[in-house]
Amino acid sequence: MAGATHYSFSDIPLFLDELGLPGAQSQQTLPGGRSLDITRAYVGAFFDLQLKHTPQPLLDGPTPTEPEVVFNNP
Repeated sequence: MAGATHYSFSDIPLFLDELGLPGAQSQQTLPGGRSLDITRAYVGAFFDLQLKHTPQPLLDGPTPTEPEVVFNNP
């Protein structure tokens, strides 16, 4: 995810944004709310695919709705 750091995949950036505190990782440019939205979407899609066997186009590659997400295919 472009603009993300290690802690972007937790709720810490969201809490820091809400409290008006600077982020622990100064390199993070992705807002906490956006980071949380993207993480929820991709984690939810992964589990729906793996546990419910429901196709998830979100996991097929880049989408216009999540331009921050980059896919690296071997």
